Amino acid sequence: MSQTYTESFSSEQAAKFKVEPITWQHDLHKSDMFSDAALIKLIENHPRDYADFCTMNKDVNDMASWRGGDPGSLSGEELLAAVRKGHLWINLRKILNTNPDYQHILPEMTAQLQDKMPGFRPQTMMGGLLISSPTAGVPYHIDRSDVMLWHIRGHKRVWVYPINDQTLPETEVEEILLHDHNDDVPYNEQMDDHALVIDMQPGMAATWPLHAPHRVMNQGDLNVSLTIEWSPMQTIIQNGAQITNGILRRRLGLNPRIENQGKINRFIRFAASRVLRKMKLVEGKSPQKEGYQFKVDLDNNTGVAEFEKTSNKAA
Repeated sequence: MSQTYTESFSSEQAAKFKVEPITWQHDLHKSDMFSDAALIKLIENHPRDYADFCTMNKDVNDMASWRGGDPGSLSGEELLAAVRKGHLWINLRKILNTNPDYQHILPEMTAQLQDKMPGFRPQTMMGGLLISSPTAGVPYHIDRSDVMLWHIRGHKRVWVYPINDQTLPETEVEEILLHDHNDDVPYNEQMDDHALVIDMQPGMAATWPLHAPHRVMNQGDLNVSLTIEWSPMQTIIQNGAQITNGILRRRLGLNPRIENQGKINRFIRFAASRVLRKMKLVEGKSPQKEGYQFKVDLDNNTGVAEFEKTSNKAA
């Protein structure tokens, strides 16, 4: 049976799409595709190269506390049990693109959104499944692509912040786009005074403008969501323009502003970024060399057994 992805999606919401944070209703939460039995099967069978098992410090709003772990040989049932009682976050990346039982979701979702917004034309679109603990959260960060969050089980609170020099200096966006393995964004609690707070319940979907800073905290129960990363040509061009701006700022001392650059200017900078990236004018940041920093451990209340920091230092 086809799902309904755009319940209560009005013309007013269509006008605000990608301009400001909006929410609407869907009925994915009524499907047995996301029952415990289904989640266990998905965790068990999804390729581990496309699965992230992560934890983070409690009450710490910095991406530096985010770290990856080793699920070992634990079964899908054991890993779901660890998430339910512990402090874990699982992302089954590209599951909507690769799993035959779930591949129908993205085309159906796209078709229904296009019925509401004929201009909705993703150039790229990836769908992952997030399964996270009652106490888990995601620190203050931005995404490189446009994002839609389709909430299915549990309750989570999302803080979405305006894009300005106080919450997100343009240089920080450039820094993230220039370095594939950098998601750090400076945060302080005073920013919360300007945030829009969204309390996500099963059957809610949400999206916000490109690069809008946000953070997430689960509200005491197991959470299950689909995260859709998509990019229209507008986003691809803007990201390329900001990459060029970042290189010009760092190499030539210029001070470009993306909001002052029109469509033609942005397209020229996007084209330039294709060449400039290959020239490696800005030193890249590597992924963490430590590899896994913990293992998933059913005997630990957090579901996490940290590795000794010296354990990966080979003689």
